[in-house]
Amino acid sequence: MLAYFITVLIKGTAKGLFFPIWILHMSNLKVSLFAIGILGSVLETIRFVTEIPFGAFADRYGRKVSLFLSALLNFIAFFLFSLGNTFYMFLFSVLIMGLADSFESGALEAWLADYLILKGKSDKFEIEIRKMYIVFITGSIIGAVFITFMYKINAILPFIVSAILYIIAALITYFFVPESLQESYNSNSNESMINKIKLSICYIISTKSLFLLSLAVFLFAIGLDGIERFYQTFLKFKKFNIFLISNIYIISAIFSLMFMLLQNKLDSPKKNELLIIGCLKISMFMIVTIAVFVKLNIISYLCLILFFILEVLLRPYLQSYLNRYINSEIRATALSFFQFAEASGEILAGIGIGYFIKVLGISYGLFVSAAFILISGLAVFVLLFFERIYRNVD
Repeated sequence: MLAYFITVLIKGTAKGLFFPIWILHMSNLKVSLFAIGILGSVLETIRFVTEIPFGAFADRYGRKVSLFLSALLNFIAFFLFSLGNTFYMFLFSVLIMGLADSFESGALEAWLADYLILKGKSDKFEIEIRKMYIVFITGSIIGAVFITFMYKINAILPFIVSAILYIIAALITYFFVPESLQESYNSNSNESMINKIKLSICYIISTKSLFLLSLAVFLFAIGLDGIERFYQTFLKFKKFNIFLISNIYIISAIFSLMFMLLQNKLDSPKKNELLIIGCLKISMFMIVTIAVFVKLNIISYLCLILFFILEVLLRPYLQSYLNRYINSEIRATALSFFQFAEASGEILAGIGIGYFIKVLGISYGLFVSAAFILISGLAVFVLLFFERIYRNVD
């Protein structure tokens, strides 16, 4: 498992070096904001189209090969990005980046869950996946801290280093990360990718709790993406300087790291994941509402930091709940279905929330985004209500 966590740390560092400045880099090369918006839509569309098929690939051919291909493709994408100086070169890089994301989503969590099952430690999944997030966030912070130093030396140096880190992660995955998918599933040549996709979708639709939760994920993604896209514009409207706006990610990441370390020490096996997820989402709605309508700008800033902290804390609980209901045979495909729901929400948010902001203004646009998170939280409480009814009937 050590090799797996090392690759997570390396990937986190690579992304921490890349994503905080990739849009700024394209803007400096005279790529228009409209063209940059198109590139973002292309990335989300590639994820939308390939999430479920690539999840089925991981269930059919193994989690290790998916993680290896993801790291290798990100190496190619980041390296090409460092050489880019036209829209079409960046477009090609983004296309490969989208494929890399789809290979990893589903497979990353599925590898960990199946490894723990093989070792008889499935009850430790939530603690271990929280460790994964801790390691990834630590890497992201390391990368973000070194951005300014590298960027001053050379504008493309952060992207080249990111590419090098990804090829290192690919090699470690290939040579040292074991396959966690059980051999009986991995060698089942009669189970095609198409069959795994059909089986996963039928299982999610027929399992009411998972289907309702997928709808909650879709709604949550609309709200979250709307806030992630436009919170910087909101803070700029509130007269915050670029330094404070750009560092909100690092601040929230550091506090998320501290809270997750505390959670692992105080973890209780008798908690209800759905109750916690629902409460966190309702809290996120309330926090954004305060940020939007409060008159003190510093309160708005602190609320947004808290919002992003809660978003990170929520994910391990969701993954823990999902992995208790999904079998190893279709784990990556089923998890990718939820990533597919998330990508669908993000695509819709780019159009819908943007329209609300154009009509209502930035503040009310963020409030509409928060309303989608509220509805998602209420959907989780509905699911919790029905689960308790079924439990009492049984």
